[in-house]
This record gives sequence, structure tokens and C-alpha cells, in this order.
Amino acid sequence: MGGKSYYCDYCCCFMKNDLNVRKLHNDGISHTIARTNYMRRYEDPKKILIEERAKIPCQRYFGGYCKFELFCKYSHYNEKEIQELEKLVLAKKKTNYRKRKKSNQWPWKTHPQKGLPPSLQNMNLAKLKQTNFELDWG
Repeated sequence: MGGKSYYCDYCCCFMKNDLNVRKLHNDGISHTIARTNYMRRYEDPKKILIEERAKIPCQRYFGGYCKFELFCKYSHYNEKEIQELEKLVLAKKKTNYRKRKKSNQWPWKTHPQKGLPPSLQNMNLAKLKQTNFELDWG
């Protein structure tokens, strides 16, 4: 396996470049929490908001430290952070509405044959019947 070290992007740590060491690390709770924290950045804000509204505030977290982090069954968001999430969800909803509204401006959305190139338009069967396929090529 060589003398190079393996770097875990989620945990920001180096370890021996050995398959068993990496498997042991990847199955660990600290790596699982770090990976979940990282992937949470890319979740839909609306989904996060719904989940956090359903939870009650975590006394341990607001008291200083909660060892469960994202796996905690209580909310780690304060009122200000929930309001920011609501603003984010509303802004995303408005941009989605604008995108849907603008998509109707494309010619092939309202008139399917108008804006397409000839190769993508429907075939004219009357013109196809007039075509002579008996021609010699070359």
C-alpha cells in the first residue's frame, strides 16, 4: 500500500493508507457525524426547516455541549436561525416561481414545432410519399 498517508476529507485527518484502517475509520461514529454534517449543507432548506420545527430545543446544546450533534432528537437551531431558514425557503420558492414563469417564453414550450430545428420537427407524410427512393447514389 505504499508509504503515503490517506486523508479523510470529512474528518480532516491523515491515517495509514491501509484498507482495514480506512474501513475502521469510515465505520466510526466520529466519521459518520463529520460526513453527515458535511452532507447536511446540500440538503433542501425546506426539508431542514420542517424537521427543525417539529423538534423541541435541546437543553444540552444550548447549555454548552451536546454530544449527539445532528443525531440528536432535539433541535439545535435557535429562533434567529429558524427565521433565516424561513427566509431562505421563501427566496428559493420565489426563484423557482420566476424560473417556471420564464420557461413559458421559449418557443418550443408554447408552439412545439415553431422553434425546433428541422431535424427535430415532425415529418410531413405527404412530402415523404413524393420522395423517390429508387435513385442511384454515387
